[in-house]
Amino acid sequence: MQSRLIPSLSFTSAKEAPRILSRGLRCTRCLSLQSQCRTGQPGLPDDADLEAMAIHVGFSVLETSLQCADAFRGTPIPSNQVDLILDVNAADATSAAAANAFYQCVVASQTVIMEIPFERQFWGGKMGHFTDRYGISWILHVMSWRQIKDPTAQ
Repeated sequence: MQSRLIPSLSFTSAKEAPRILSRGLRCTRCLSLQSQCRTGQPGLPDDADLEAMAIHVGFSVLETSLQCADAFRGTPIPSNQVDLILDVNAADATSAAAANAFYQCVVASQTVIMEIPFERQFWGGKMGHFTDRYGISWILHVMSWRQIKDPTAQ
């Protein structure tokens, strides 16, 4: 079976959110911006301004793909139930260096709330936890993937 999980976030303005995250975190890039809303689309109010809305915006953080769209189900409400984990393979020196640089960008941006500083943990990897201006909870984790047990392995 081939599958992947791509987080999809809801914002009041999905056209602006990745740009704001990009400026705030200084380490994201917008991949695509598509406004594909149509009248009569399920979940849209009859008076929706289709020109102003976005149904799909793709962006990446540390080369991890994410998507977002305008909040068609009402005002987005931050939750502490879900963390987005950026898991970086420490065995790859370039990736580990990029994760460290990303963390420095996050700290320098002063636009996040640091929950746990990015430092070595008892299990051997490095981890840090922060919440961005939208209430999205991020965990940066750096450890050699050879050391991580696959929970689906038999």
